[in-house]
Amino acid sequence: MKFGHTFADLIEATHPSVREKFLCYKTLKKVLKDIPEEAKSSDGSPAEGAVKSPPQRRQLTGPRLAFVKTLNAELAKFNEFFMNSEEEFVMRERRLSGEYRRVLNKEGEKADEYTVDAHKKMCRAYADFHGELVLMEHWVSLNYTALVKILKKHDKRSSSLSLRSPFLVSVLQQPFYSTEVLTQLVSKVEKRFRTLNAMLVEEAGGVPVAAGAGAGAGAGASERASQPPPLTERSGSDEEEDARVEAMARTKAAMAGWNGLKNSEAVVRPYGDVDAGRRRNERRAGGGGKRAASAEAATSTPGKKVRA
Repeated sequence: MKFGHTFADLIEATHPSVREKFLCYKTLKKVLKDIPEEAKSSDGSPAEGAVKSPPQRRQLTGPRLAFVKTLNAELAKFNEFFMNSEEEFVMRERRLSGEYRRVLNKEGEKADEYTVDAHKKMCRAYADFHGELVLMEHWVSLNYTALVKILKKHDKRSSSLSLRSPFLVSVLQQPFYSTEVLTQLVSKVEKRFRTLNAMLVEEAGGVPVAAGAGAGAGAGASERASQPPPLTERSGSDEEEDARVEAMARTKAAMAGWNGLKNSEAVVRPYGDVDAGRRRNERRAGGGGKRAASAEAATSTPGKKVRA
């Protein structure tokens, strides 16, 4: 299946409120069709007379300008959504930490106000929160992959003006790609969930949480270990349960999609054959490749570490 179809299916599987936050891949493909396709030699490089110009001297007009403007607008959209979500995640983790301390104290022992119900509720809260954090990580990965794909299409169509490498260098410095805080939250939530879950299992005498919950867990507990709890035993409203099931479906869809893409060329080699193309240009232009390399380096921000 082509990436465009896979990407569209993944977007369709997400929550409606998030669908507009993905890259407008179809729109960018339509803009690309308006860019005249340039002639290429047999090896895929620009034909004679179409030697690449230094990017800073090349004037973008018409469809090319529209393409770049759309890409920049998408980056601004990504950054706004990611920074707002990250701030919300941080505040939510602080609230959960306060509730966590009402279950376990700083010494890792049961708090004075400990109850089994509060313990199980805390487990579910951390499981749901972890799912949302994972979805955000996949959102970043999928949008970056979509950017790589659409830039590759552009460079194939417009071989005299390569945007892929310099634009991706810029992307690596964007707020939406800086996931250090998100990664720390995932690690912290995983650790606390494991601690809470292990204690619940121990409380139930080694029986999984879903089976050992409640005071009536007795001789029939082992038979129920592999069965989900009946609706009458579920805490929370039907709406909460539906939301939990929907979130699980979205998480599975995102992970399945990413597993299908993580070995693709766009992920493994996002910059493509940049080095090979540079060597080819050096042989043809006798140093022109060095000028192109300098122009490409000038597009990155000095003094900032680029994350691979």
